[in-house]
Amino acid sequence: MPALDRYDRTYGALLGLAYGDAIGFPALFHRTHNFPERRREFLWRTNRDSARQRVIRLCLPFTHRLDPKDLEPSPTDDTEYALFTAGALLSAQSEPDADTFVNAWRTTILPDADTVLMGFSERAALDNLRRGLLPPATGNDNAQHYDDSACCRAVAVGLFASGEPDRAAALAALDAQITNAEDGIYAAQAVAAAVALLSSGASLDQALAAARAHFPPDSWIAHGDRTAQACAAEASGPQDLLLLLSTRLINTVYSYGNAAPETVPAAFVIAEMCGGDLQQAVSLANAIPKAADSLPALVGALCGAIQGAGAVSPLWQAKLNECRGLCLPALAGVCLDETAARLAQVAALPLGAE
Repeated sequence: MPALDRYDRTYGALLGLAYGDAIGFPALFHRTHNFPERRREFLWRTNRDSARQRVIRLCLPFTHRLDPKDLEPSPTDDTEYALFTAGALLSAQSEPDADTFVNAWRTTILPDADTVLMGFSERAALDNLRRGLLPPATGNDNAQHYDDSACCRAVAVGLFASGEPDRAAALAALDAQITNAEDGIYAAQAVAAAVALLSSGASLDQALAAARAHFPPDSWIAHGDRTAQACAAEASGPQDLLLLLSTRLINTVYSYGNAAPETVPAAFVIAEMCGGDLQQAVSLANAIPKAADSLPALVGALCGAIQGAGAVSPLWQAKLNECRGLCLPALAGVCLDETAARLAQVAALPLGAE
């Protein structure tokens, strides 16, 4: 088997991200935001009424007289925000800095503030920007500063700085501080460092060792990583790991499944347990329902950088390659392969030669 080049690994990472993003149960509901509001209200109202009648079958998104393609698998928030960040980096005239990321938010997201779709930390950050705050205040003054929203954006950062994990981590921190603080930033730095190494051909062991170095020893994410690694050590295989992560790492107390100190450590040990195999790893990640919004996408990005674009079938590649602009209307029509080509080209240049 011929060695994979940088483009193949870069495109593989983006395809893996998009694949994990598209097949998750939450993405089915994300795609309903194309529907009239009354349809979405009917969906939730019907489930409420069913629960009152002691009926456990969920009413799931349906198209009825709408275009059936609206619910077909497609990239959603994880992919679009990663491509948005890639665009900001690729547009920089010199080495990107904090202004590179903030200005991208101001020019692309802020004008559509009332229509873009995003998570809690992004929405809080956007409100903070509208009030005149700047990073790091936008990420610190944020009730979900610990969430995993910056982690998928960090995939793009790692690809941009392929082969340079320290640079990738530094850039990821500048991006993450818009929406996050503390563990939310540490997680993004770890993902960026891992992707930077994997996309340049490093082993998974090397990449994750460098990534874990960004977890401060006494931090929440370091604790989560120790728990995840203990689960992996006890598990006899992927099936056991699924159960152990679900009962020991992914919490049942909090109402959302987007905590970076859980998502990122889980992604790392799943990729390790599955030996970097995208199909097995993403399927395993998708079998942890509470973490299914971001975990499969992150696992897909890591494994895609290892296996290259060929890990995703041509049929799926055709389905995933072009963004709809579901969450970020400005991203409609942006293609993964074209973005990957630009990222791979920039990553191959000497620093400062962009």
